[in-house]
Amino acid sequence: MNRSFSIYLDLVRIASALLVVLYHSNIRLLSVDKLPFSPHGHAAVIVFFVLSGYVIAHITATRENTPLEYWSSRLARFYSLALPTVLLTPLLDVLGEAMTPQFYGDRTTHDLAWLRIITSLAFLNETWSLSIMSFSNVPYWSLCYEFWYYVLFAVLTFMRGRRRVAWCAGVALLIGPKILLLAPVWASGVVLHRWSTLQRIRPAAGALLVAASCVAYGAFHHYGLTEAGSAWLRQMVGAHWHQQLVFSKFFVTDYLLALIVACHFVGMRALAPPLERLAPLVRPAAAYTFSVYLLHQPLIQFYGALLNGDPARPWFYVSTMAAVFFSIFAIGTLTEQQRHHWRRTIHRLLAAPPVPPLPAVVLGIDTPIGLAIIRDLGRHGVRVYGIARSDGAPGLGSRYLHRGMLRADDVVRQLQRLGEEIGPAALFAIAEHDILTLNKARDALQGYHMMFADATRMERVLRKDLTYAAATDVGIFVPRTWHPGTIEEAAAAAAQARYPLVLKWADPNAMIPLLRHAGLALDKACYCHDAPAMMAYLRRYQSLGRYPMMQEYAAGHGLGQFVLMKDGEALYQFQHQRLHEWPPEGGTSTLCASLPLSQHAALMRQSVALLRKLEWEGVAMVEYRYDPATGQAALMEVNGRFWGSLPLACQAGASFPWYCYQALALDHPIDAIPYRAGVRCRYMTAETRRLLYVLNWRELAAYAAEFLRPRSGYFVFDWRDPLPLWRDLRHSVLQRLREQRYLKKAK
Repeated sequence: MNRSFSIYLDLVRIASALLVVLYHSNIRLLSVDKLPFSPHGHAAVIVFFVLSGYVIAHITATRENTPLEYWSSRLARFYSLALPTVLLTPLLDVLGEAMTPQFYGDRTTHDLAWLRIITSLAFLNETWSLSIMSFSNVPYWSLCYEFWYYVLFAVLTFMRGRRRVAWCAGVALLIGPKILLLAPVWASGVVLHRWSTLQRIRPAAGALLVAASCVAYGAFHHYGLTEAGSAWLRQMVGAHWHQQLVFSKFFVTDYLLALIVACHFVGMRALAPPLERLAPLVRPAAAYTFSVYLLHQPLIQFYGALLNGDPARPWFYVSTMAAVFFSIFAIGTLTEQQRHHWRRTIHRLLAAPPVPPLPAVVLGIDTPIGLAIIRDLGRHGVRVYGIARSDGAPGLGSRYLHRGMLRADDVVRQLQRLGEEIGPAALFAIAEHDILTLNKARDALQGYHMMFADATRMERVLRKDLTYAAATDVGIFVPRTWHPGTIEEAAAAAAQARYPLVLKWADPNAMIPLLRHAGLALDKACYCHDAPAMMAYLRRYQSLGRYPMMQEYAAGHGLGQFVLMKDGEALYQFQHQRLHEWPPEGGTSTLCASLPLSQHAALMRQSVALLRKLEWEGVAMVEYRYDPATGQAALMEVNGRFWGSLPLACQAGASFPWYCYQALALDHPIDAIPYRAGVRCRYMTAETRRLLYVLNWRELAAYAAEFLRPRSGYFVFDWRDPLPLWRDLRHSVLQRLREQRYLKKAK
């Protein structure tokens, strides 16, 4: 499917969804006048059926080509929205009918509520002679048809021989003839995709097919063939059997309509109109069509009952529909955000149970990094032990943590005792000083598989002078940098540097004990805008005789490229853009987004070359400042550990802890899947501090709007694992109260 035709199909999907909405909103209690285009609602459903068959045939031919992948995606797509819809509809009906009963009447049903909910969630509402309305949600019937077409398609695609025949017969006996009558309509989309001859139609023939299909549909609608065909069928089978068909009573003319739609799609595919420029507008809107289709009916009646205006006045209809679409956007945003979680959960439930793997120990679960490692490993079936510095550590509240414990003074001895208890395990460490400590004790921790680089490799990335030298060798741009040994050398560098300058330690871990002994704090970075400010800052360290390195500031935004290396090969790659940082000049990522690998492919090759030059093993982040105006990327550093934005990578599908565990602990090939670009993630604590620092109306609006983004997640909060957020908030509040009590006592 080429991109232009895909965008065109999205446009068709949007138009069809809106026609269905018009059809169901065309009631005299909302508008006295008949709404334009409202008679096309049934035809729009047939378009949906043909389109659904085409799309399912396409995705099984390209990516969902195993039963596990197919059902994980299909069930997630259905239930992520069907479940909230089925549960929300009766609630809206009860509230709406209590306010304005005339908006309901025979448009909803309340009896046997649990039966309606169960049959709706099992998609059995329309089997055989049943026609169980899902409360006021009339459009739900088509979902009960489509689900069984998915089942039949999966049986025919993934099964062979007698099993296929037996399963097809079993499904047919379960659903009955009513659903089967419209199966050819859905199957026409499959034929359209798979019939190779139709893909070789020339543009001239395509234009003729488009014109002919438009004329044919115009005639179809003008002569009212849908109703005429239904009336003829009623005469043929009698009033009783005609009534039993319910939504399938138009099947005779629906076949003709499906043929017209298929011919139109064949023609448009041959023409391939240049619609790429519309993609940024069409794609986001098309993502909500499923929500529009399933939610509009109960919301229309609820908001009509709530507002209860005059149908003779247009504002009543407009305000009702505005409220409907706003609610659909809010609900659809939430369900779209959770759909990928549903898919992963269903995938795990349907997949064969894995062999119990090696346990893992995570040292440092006080941060979102450690929490992300726990969640990622736990969701892959790994038994995780966590060690925290305080009882307020978010990781201690995770349901994926097998057992948590507080850190002992002698952490090496603590790990030895734990190893004697649980046997061999994979050992993860987050902080660089912990990695340094554990590297010195490797001989004492021989039962552990280390998930971090050894001391020699760590030194190459902790000493920025060594990192920058390797980067220069592989052609990566490094901002001008000075490593002054004396205050005079610093003054000479200050005279020739361009400002602002960034001052940071080349090996911060080596400086921590020296600074602590001198009563000085370790600053991660200091930004100096002129020579006097810089020299005043450097004079603080004259007594040490050691000075931070001086580096010219690189404009642009943060760009991180993450790689898992083993034996000189890049096993997995991921990259993200820092949208917000704290402090804003450059620091911790507070809002970030995953980027497609194609966006900075050449730079990624250089990053891999740099890691090879450093002989790196394990995970690493190569961090740049990227200036979109010039296209230049300036190397900042290489983080030889799990990085702060790891929650984003995991939520996008780049399961680095799991891949690292597979490659380094089990020595297995990694079971990698492509990650999703466009996923965003926020570190709410730091992001809120940033907002208060740069507070203006635009930033405040963007901060609030981020909550509604369908693919936006959080460093700590996860609806499947909520306790870490509660533990983090409780610890923050208690700590604040302790500080206030201490200040009061001090006064």
